[in-house]
Amino acid sequence: SGNARFLDLSGKFLGAHVAHGGIIMLWAGSMCLFEVSHFVREKPLFEQGFILLPHLTTLAFSVSAGGEVTDVFSFFFHLIASGFLGLGGIYHSIFGPERLEERAISSLFSFSWQDRFRITAILGAHLGTLSLGTLLLVWKGLYSGGLYDSIAAGGGDVRLVKENSITLNPVLIGRYLVRAPFGSEGWIISVNNLEDILGGHYW
Repeated sequence: SGNARFLDLSGKFLGAHVAHGGIIMLWAGSMCLFEVSHFVREKPLFEQGFILLPHLTTLAFSVSAGGEVTDVFSFFFHLIASGFLGLGGIYHSIFGPERLEERAISSLFSFSWQDRFRITAILGAHLGTLSLGTLLLVWKGLYSGGLYDSIAAGGGDVRLVKENSITLNPVLIGRYLVRAPFGSEGWIISVNNLEDILGGHYW
């Protein structure tokens, strides 16, 4: 594969890794920009054929009571973030050290593919970061602005989930995983309430 040439170049590998994340973020940001350019405030998002803006609005950023989009500034986050990731990728690919262990300041992030403990620790750091993101979603749904609930009374609304109503029973959460992904079962996409969504992110 293309990354095979970076087996002994941890700095260059990091540059490729960060730049790849920037490209993914750039796609999301540019698609959001495309959808914003066609956004008609008077029409529901699902009638406008959008694929990204509906997901962003479920986080209740720039969304008021009744699910009305109040402004579009939060839709540019991915585009801005892609710029920072792109700069990081360029730096590590061109200007940074070829091997992270060459400099004291970057040796903390150095690794060797033969060191299974170090590679496992890096994987753990990635999973830990994802876990932090899921806990932030739970925190936002419970305490900071809430989330958009499409089945709330009145055709959908932004609401805070009550602490005592979040689904923390692992059996109830796990039942989604054992359902069939076809027919009327729906697997994990059959979740139809915020309490189960936040409970799943908590676990």
